[in-house]
Amino acid sequence: MKKQNFSFLPALIFATAFLVSCDIINPEEPVPGYLHIPAMRVETSGDEGSASSNLSEAWVSVDGDFVGAYSLPATLPVLEEGPSEVVVQAGVKDNGLGSSPDIYPFFANYETQVEMGPNTTDTIRPVFRYSDNTKFAFIENFDEGGQIFSQMRRGSLSQMSSVTEGAFEDRSLRIELDTSAAIVEAATIERYANLTGQFTTSVYLEVDYKSDVPVTFGVIGYDGSGTTGNGQALFISGFNPSGEWRKIYFNLSVVIVESGLSEFQIVFQAAIPTENGQLTRDEAIVMMDNIKLLHF
Repeated sequence: MKKQNFSFLPALIFATAFLVSCDIINPEEPVPGYLHIPAMRVETSGDEGSASSNLSEAWVSVDGDFVGAYSLPATLPVLEEGPSEVVVQAGVKDNGLGSSPDIYPFFANYETQVEMGPNTTDTIRPVFRYSDNTKFAFIENFDEGGQIFSQMRRGSLSQMSSVTEGAFEDRSLRIELDTSAAIVEAATIERYANLTGQFTTSVYLEVDYKSDVPVTFGVIGYDGSGTTGNGQALFISGFNPSGEWRKIYFNLSVVIVESGLSEFQIVFQAAIPTENGQLTRDEAIVMMDNIKLLHF
């Protein structure tokens, strides 16, 4: 018999092993599809006040897996293929700080189904609504004759008025400051109790604003024992001057829980800043609208 020559086998085996090892080390990468979120908005019912919003981040999950939190507008890669369940949670910047993004707890999740596939881009525009268990301690849109910020701690009630000129929606609060009356500090006429529950500690204040000067917000706490007179104001955060209308979300949760108190007024202070003992402006205007105190 003629003897077979298998001298090529070691080389063939080596080449095959090399190709297999390459596939293991450098496997073929899956091709993602893309989900594009250009913007998000809010819808409200008649008893929930304005639908104004400032939603800055989308927290996205696909088929139950968290994909990430993205600043808007956002285009994010998704590896799932076929019909996919997309859940978006609305993100805001607590107290207006870019370093403190968080999921806004009072909006229900936005859910939709998207047909995903490689190299495809699907666009969604989430619409959010307040969840059913959201409670509004107050909604002040300044459209009525009176307004709830009428307990004056500094300044005069005559410096504040409800106006249509330059208003954000219908009517807005206008505060006038000048060299003779450079500061206004006003609190809600009512105290608000039961802002936190046994298992819930989320308390936020929403404010639309346009202002020549900084404004700070806070709370005045009471122990609920019937003590008369003002408590101590605890100012938490504020907003800087803005020539355009903006919206801010103040997170009051920590200060309310840590205070150990049971009743609270909301207080704000608007003032012309000083430099070297002198006012930096002769006059200033502060405009605010749609102030909401929310909790569970």
